[in-house]
Amino acid sequence: TAAGIPIMAHIGLLPQSAALQGGLRMQGTTAKAAAELVRDAKELAEAGAVSIVVECVPLEVGAAVQAAVPDVPIIGIGAGGGVAGQVLVCDDLLGLHGSPPSFVKMYADLARTSSKAYREYTEEVRSGAFPAQAHYRNMKAEELGKFRDLMPDLWKNAMASLVVEEMKQPCWECKPTSVVAPSPSASGSFPTVPLAQRSNGSVPKQVTTTSHFLEFVAGRFSTMPKATLAQARTISHSPASGKAEAPPVQMLHTLADVRGWRKGMRKEGRTVALVPTMGNLHEGHLELIDEAKKRADDVLVSIFVNPAQFGAHEDLDKYPRTMERDIQLLQERGARAVFAPKPDEMYPTGSPGGTVVVPRFVQGRSEDACRPHFFTGVATVCLKLFNLCQPDVVIFGQKDAMQCIVITRMLEDLLLDETIKMLVAPTSRETDGLARSSRNMYLTAGMRSRAPAIYVALSSTTAAPGATAGGGRRAVMA
Repeated sequence: TAAGIPIMAHIGLLPQSAALQGGLRMQGTTAKAAAELVRDAKELAEAGAVSIVVECVPLEVGAAVQAAVPDVPIIGIGAGGGVAGQVLVCDDLLGLHGSPPSFVKMYADLARTSSKAYREYTEEVRSGAFPAQAHYRNMKAEELGKFRDLMPDLWKNAMASLVVEEMKQPCWECKPTSVVAPSPSASGSFPTVPLAQRSNGSVPKQVTTTSHFLEFVAGRFSTMPKATLAQARTISHSPASGKAEAPPVQMLHTLADVRGWRKGMRKEGRTVALVPTMGNLHEGHLELIDEAKKRADDVLVSIFVNPAQFGAHEDLDKYPRTMERDIQLLQERGARAVFAPKPDEMYPTGSPGGTVVVPRFVQGRSEDACRPHFFTGVATVCLKLFNLCQPDVVIFGQKDAMQCIVITRMLEDLLLDETIKMLVAPTSRETDGLARSSRNMYLTAGMRSRAPAIYVALSSTTAAPGATAGGGRRAVMA
């Protein structure tokens, strides 16, 4: 101010306080906090501020701040109408990131419009409809011939990627009509071609256990072609330069955060797919995100290391927690929101809580024989998540087969199977057959090299005539 530079101040919700509090939280909600904001405004006005932005405070606090400094215009953002002016973030009022904070009025829904445009673009690239002849230009025939003569080896490879409809003129003058998926080179690498243009066959072949998804609806499983997953992988692995930047993942830390977010989605008529995880995400988790995006408008991922499913002697404290990396992966994969609560948020009276879900049909069987706490912990936390998030569809991986059976039985027994669809995706595996798991990091180099033998033994045994479960167990133990 001494140099004659006009200064606009900012009080209430600040970027640094939002980060520390885990999101957009109302400020000045107590008498003491409100009085501090008023004092801050007075001090800023006395210091020479020409205007003050007050953000995310109750209506009465905004009006009190304006009354305290009547000669300084107070600009409100989420502060009610008792101030001199208003401001909103452009992205919020235009709806560029979906559901904005509760104090924002969305004057447009550009997120939906943009998503529709990106979706149509992707579909046309994959089908070959784009680029059409109107969207590219050819070199002049004379220069094209010289180019061919200068680089004959490169020319042969380049032209192999073009389908020529007619050969009435020299090949180098023909106009390409569509794009053919490239094949791997001798080294196993792929040419630099946007993956949206590749067929499913150009994706390196992986070892898989089944070619279908299982969808559980209204008490019945139905199978679904796995081709949809390959398509989702193709899109998700496209070079970053060919994709529109996804909006930031919205972080939800409390029950109130989730309820508010879900209320906003429901108000907009948007469906939600829930992918429950314990974090330390790997490609298998991300494949579930890909499939979830095809099943609902928005994907909500929960990251919660559930203490109720760990025994006293197990690895609760050692379980890998990689939140920052997980958020980055989910951002890149297109998840809409992440629910990452602390244990006391999910278990206010302590884990496992006063009321639990006990799947009696599995007691003493399978994993329950040596981990009697496990399925009760899993069923209880999943029911809590389902009640809180109210998803239209939930997606699990077949790797945790018994867990999937427990959840489907719970949905059916508690009459939720017609409200929530459950999708079970095939086990995601490394190229050598090892099932992907967050706990694979516990394997030593020797253990890791031997681990694929389990899958090899299971596959060969189950494929043999007259295969039995006992035979499978004996083969693995051998």
